[in-house]
Amino acid sequence: MASPKWRDYAQVMAPSNAVAPNSETTLDHVVVTPENVVLTFQLAGPGSRLGAFLMDLLVRIGLFAIVSLVAVPFGLNLAALRFATLLVLYFLLDWLYFTLCEGFFRGQTPGKKMFGLRVIHEAGYPISPWEATVRNFVRAMDAAPYLLGGRLSLGVYGVAWLTMLVTGRFRRLGDLAGQTIVVQERTVKVPREPIILSKIEPLAKADIGHWVPPSSTMALIEEFLERRLVLDYRRGHALCRDLARVLSRRLDYRGSQDLVERYPMAFVARVYATFHPVEADDDWRETAEASPDQAVAKMGARG
Repeated sequence: MASPKWRDYAQVMAPSNAVAPNSETTLDHVVVTPENVVLTFQLAGPGSRLGAFLMDLLVRIGLFAIVSLVAVPFGLNLAALRFATLLVLYFLLDWLYFTLCEGFFRGQTPGKKMFGLRVIHEAGYPISPWEATVRNFVRAMDAAPYLLGGRLSLGVYGVAWLTMLVTGRFRRLGDLAGQTIVVQERTVKVPREPIILSKIEPLAKADIGHWVPPSSTMALIEEFLERRLVLDYRRGHALCRDLARVLSRRLDYRGSQDLVERYPMAFVARVYATFHPVEADDDWRETAEASPDQAVAKMGARG
């Protein structure tokens, strides 16, 4: 039976806005990494993508106007060029704009950045310049106002909107070709200092060995603790279980392993409270600031 203290720790770690694990909407894109870590992305809807597109359209019109003005001193009058030539120039500017922005600025154009959108690979990682190239090369097919017969037309970017509705994941032809998706970035305001530190009791020194988590591990733990605000109760523990097992093994934790398995996020929080510089006493702080090897050597000499 779990002790009341561990249950209290688990309740502290549960977000106040926790929802049932099965309450995910159809706007969620779930990816399972080779390490069996589940990543969830919120797909960008047509409304936000339209807003980002219109903002990027204004930017491209401005760029085209600048190119036209710069070309005048060189004797190039873009207004006098044939329509076909202007169409090719606009295609190049349009293609380069999206390709360079998405390929070299982590999947964001100015419009997407303003609306909190980002293009990523469907597997969950950032897109490469090549994937951005493929995605935007097909943009011409998405934008073409195809005739359906007589006077009926899909209109400009009608193919893109139709494809986004048909695919079910709001993916246009370019997304299908480049294996990409457009996601809504989730911005969550969290306190810089996790609030659970004042409510979580550090691990007893008698229950752990001499290993001291390096700063990179502490940063990973802090990321998990901050993400509890956007994860439901069950998913938070599922994501944290592997980390808790590794920490328990490295720390040579001599407490109840059953409680570590049942309340992994509570255990990780206790590890964080134990070695966090603000909460740790002088002995722990000295070892935490050293390298892992130096920390083990110092603590071994003291013992």
